[in-house]
Amino acid sequence: MTVDNIVRLTTYLRDASHAEINGAARVAALGGRVIATTAIVVETLVSEWLVEIEVIAAG
Repeated sequence: MTVDNIVRLTTYLRDASHAEINGAARVAALGGRVIATTAIVVETLVSEWLVEIEVIAAG
């Protein structure tokens, strides 16, 4: 599978201040493809973790 198979992406951010850079990185990684996305601000289990990404793809 490739990024073309991604149909849904959820990003869990440790800090809301990362939202803008997260959005830019997502657009760049997906090559401008529009898919269903959600960004959620959460407390992480490990303080060094800045982001966790959940991806659903279909082939």
